[in-house]
Amino acid sequence: MSDVVSEIVERVRCALIEIEHPELRPLIVGLSGGIDSQVLTHALGIVAESGGPPVHAVHVDHELRPESGDDAAGVQQLCREWGVSCDVVKVDVPGWDAELDQGVESAARHARYAALASTALDNDTDTIVTGHTLNDQAETVMLRLLAGTGLEGLSGMSMFSRRPIALAPGRPAVRRLALFRPLLGISRDRIEAYAAQVGINPIEDPSNQSTAFRRNAIRHNVVPHLLEIEPAALDAIFRTTSTLQDDAGFIADAVDQAFDEIVAERSGVWMLERQQFRSVHAAIQRRVLYRAIDSVLGTALRLSQERLESLRIAAIDGQPGKTIELADDVVGYIDYDRLAIGHVTTLEETLRKLSWIPLLEPGSETRLCGDINEQLSNGWRVRGSVTSDQDVVLRTRRDGDRTRGPRRREIKLQDWFTDQKVPRYLRDWLPLIAVNDEVRWVIGLDITELRDTRSGIDLQLELDILD
Repeated sequence: MSDVVSEIVERVRCALIEIEHPELRPLIVGLSGGIDSQVLTHALGIVAESGGPPVHAVHVDHELRPESGDDAAGVQQLCREWGVSCDVVKVDVPGWDAELDQGVESAARHARYAALASTALDNDTDTIVTGHTLNDQAETVMLRLLAGTGLEGLSGMSMFSRRPIALAPGRPAVRRLALFRPLLGISRDRIEAYAAQVGINPIEDPSNQSTAFRRNAIRHNVVPHLLEIEPAALDAIFRTTSTLQDDAGFIADAVDQAFDEIVAERSGVWMLERQQFRSVHAAIQRRVLYRAIDSVLGTALRLSQERLESLRIAAIDGQPGKTIELADDVVGYIDYDRLAIGHVTTLEETLRKLSWIPLLEPGSETRLCGDINEQLSNGWRVRGSVTSDQDVVLRTRRDGDRTRGPRRREIKLQDWFTDQKVPRYLRDWLPLIAVNDEVRWVIGLDITELRDTRSGIDLQLELDILD
């Protein structure tokens, strides 16, 4: 082997050792037919021949060009010559585009990774290998810089990472697979030298020349000028991303610790303790929120920085009852002590169930007389007796309701709820005992029984253990 071929093959071999990939578990390689993916597949094939893991190539046909079928046939022929197993997978880019509404490029990328992930699962492996190079890393950093990003964005791609991947449009990310990029530190001119040495003829996608796409514009217009200014620019960017990845890893450990202390998931709702949230640095706060929202959305890429910051500020200082729209149908709800994140259509219902407080359908009204055995929601019931001549009613709140506060002073029920820090999503659902239109008992909040022997009222709250 020539020097450049030996060098790249050895770097691929060392990268495999570094990630400790099992020798018998296949590597699923994305093989578009371009120069990067061909060199990657060829190098992995050499490693496999000397005891490395087996290679299984996947060519994704996006069906976006009339000649895409010819490209697929060319890749299959190439794999036969190299002795590499190969699948051709056709994907539904329009279907992904309709679901994501982020443009054809994004739809094609999601469809491609879904095909690679599905093939990996079919082959009992979890590692997908892509041919990203040093040039791709520089382009990615520039794209993210233009879009506005933080530390993680400027860190670029990692040689090895894990990410959740959706297997079909409209479905949440159901599997967390490994992405392996062994060529990430190798420049494209070295890749081209390898291809020339072994006689690789890449399949060219004409769309890669169109500067209508941002990445292509950076590749063809920005990077060449950057290299004229500083020939070692790509290496400098790579060193920077490596340093930032270390910094991001350090912060990630701090986020892990804060997340475990601050956040809990209950029935699909993620809840953050506001007091503990306030005590951590703003950089940790943003990442904790991002991770919680990501757990609901499946991908936080649809979340704008503006929405994230609005939620962070609301979590610190927001008034109880405030709702922050985040992305899709996901919202953040500010409670007295907690921030809850979930789907708008189910969030309040879930929070009511999680409260374990007795509930009653809003608008319900039952006059109580004689022996009482009234079932409530959330696993409770009221039992006892009412022999009073007064009007005793089990109901939910009405406008103008009043009750007794401190020192038996009459106050508005609404003010009593505020003093007791009762969340808004509970107030209409709380069962009340009203005597002659005065609220005498908010069931499950202040006391567990209402006993007034002189008036003939003897009621208590019990767990519902009846069949």
